[in-house]
Amino acid sequence: MNGLLPELEYAGTREFDFNTELFPELETSRGTTRAPLQKTKAMPPQSLAIPRAAAPLASACLIRSDSEVLDFFHFNSSALRPFHIREIRDIAARIASSFSSPSPIRDVMIVGHTDARGTDQFNFDLADKRARAVALRLLQELGANASKVFIASGSRGAGSPIAPNSFDRGRACNRRVEIFFGCRTDACQGRSFRDFFTEYDLRTFPAPPDRPFGLSVNPNLTPAQKTQRAKDVIAVVGVLQARLANRAAVARNLPATISIPAVDLDAVKRLSDLQIQLFFESFPAPGNTLDLAAFRRAFYDFANGDLRTPEIGPNKGVGEPDSFALFLFAEFAFLCIEKSIRAPLWTELLPWFVSAQEIFMHVYRRKPHPAPPPVGAPLPPACATPRQPRNSYAFANFEGSGKSNEQRKTDLFRKYSGMNLNQLIVAAKENLLRAQCMP
Repeated sequence: MNGLLPELEYAGTREFDFNTELFPELETSRGTTRAPLQKTKAMPPQSLAIPRAAAPLASACLIRSDSEVLDFFHFNSSALRPFHIREIRDIAARIASSFSSPSPIRDVMIVGHTDARGTDQFNFDLADKRARAVALRLLQELGANASKVFIASGSRGAGSPIAPNSFDRGRACNRRVEIFFGCRTDACQGRSFRDFFTEYDLRTFPAPPDRPFGLSVNPNLTPAQKTQRAKDVIAVVGVLQARLANRAAVARNLPATISIPAVDLDAVKRLSDLQIQLFFESFPAPGNTLDLAAFRRAFYDFANGDLRTPEIGPNKGVGEPDSFALFLFAEFAFLCIEKSIRAPLWTELLPWFVSAQEIFMHVYRRKPHPAPPPVGAPLPPACATPRQPRNSYAFANFEGSGKSNEQRKTDLFRKYSGMNLNQLIVAAKENLLRAQCMP
């Protein structure tokens, strides 16, 4: 078996794939050799085969609360990627802090998965290697706290896909490891951030015929549904683009001159319903509410390029903002609020769409990329001709030096969390001024 795929023979010795441009926090001083692990009860001598429950449970645990997902492992590899290292480090800190709480985390189950390519036995073994790689790194990050936790690992192979295996990004979503904190492994709901944006495209993005993706490869929609969905998206995007163009002109003290197309309210309602359904599927919280902290983090990470995986083809730029269209998230929320379409919920989500703009514009502007300014820095003066035209923003501009660190994301949360609708309208205008007129 390894003769056909020799890279698996050394996969266990290569701890992570290193990219300092994307992840400068992973310094080379950390190296790629595992530190010695403490001998604890945490690692069993063998992994466990984990069956999948046949029926849904009445009470389910929640992703990011009772479980976590590490996905986008490279094809035929169990090597941890830089974002896996960062996430495992956060998980270890969370477990350690739980020991001083009323609900300490004492049991952790780690389950590996693969995409559908390969034999059942090969995929079972590869998923097992992925789960063990995560378990070993978690033990390392726990350090002296490792003896306080029982950690077991297991494999489901290719038997529990979370996304379609018919295209590259769907397969990457399935190449994952799930981590459960004291709850049943067949009970969790929700999606990873990368899987969330993949599913967003599957439900809303009418990709060009020569690059099948999004709606065209969604196995859960009939041809008629795909046609209607594409028609709805194209009609509503035309309205949003015209509104955004006028808002961008006004931000530069110019008149709004673009004619707004007629609004198809039925199309807006359908697109509102499908997005809200996806939000509740992906970020569920107790009491049939939304996990707004996770929702915010997802859009912040997306705008910051933290979720980008440009090696996943054939549509480069999938998994990150591909253009100034990131501003259309907020524009759609504004439209729904104005038309009284689920207005309370869109108002609740609006701060995170608008604040994410302050992250995006510094990462995907034309090069060179200076470090982003402090949150609350003075606005640039209005410019008659944009210094950074809206059509110049693109995923190909990505550069790590423009990324926001966690402190800047926290500062943005503090700035926007208390804003009302009128304040958010002003903030959106100011962001358009920044995006077009910053040096």
